[in-house]
Amino acid sequence: MTKISIDISKSKKTEKLVIRQWLINKLLDYLIPLTITGIFIFMSTMELKSDLENSEPIALTLTLSLITISIGIFVIYSLKNLYKLERIKGLSREQNSVIIKEIAEKNGWNISTNNQQISTLNIPWENSGGLDWGKQLTIIYDKTDILVNCVSFGLHSTPSPFHWFTNKRKINKLKMEFKSGIKTFYNNV
Repeated sequence: MTKISIDISKSKKTEKLVIRQWLINKLLDYLIPLTITGIFIFMSTMELKSDLENSEPIALTLTLSLITISIGIFVIYSLKNLYKLERIKGLSREQNSVIIKEIAEKNGWNISTNNQQISTLNIPWENSGGLDWGKQLTIIYDKTDILVNCVSFGLHSTPSPFHWFTNKRKINKLKMEFKSGIKTFYNNV
């Protein structure tokens, strides 16, 4: 799994993962999916234009163009939210860390980083449906809250914007289990 270098203080302020990486890597993270999407939108638009100019039926071409544009909008939306952090109300920093460890052990997620500021959980590709090369849950501790992000990786450890729905499901699963852990803590006190 890829080890991401995160600027924790900036991430807390912006509520987005601020990754320390070379400019070229940042460009490639966004440029490749946008280029592929742009090519498909351009091709479908040109085909629609050709059908209109030649007075050919446009129903199928229009449908494919609308689907391509919808997928393009989804890709742009998921790229925009790729590194967004979701805030979850918690307990103290230490108690939050204990709950996160319990959740990771219960689900078979590997803990690669765990300290007072951040926990990184690696979800193996077997547990993510085999549709990507693994997911990484990043948890940043901010006073009594936690900030959570999930990133799927594609080939060559590049972040994949195409797994936004499954990433969101993993965050929701963590959120539900975290809230359950808080209730359990209060019941034991």
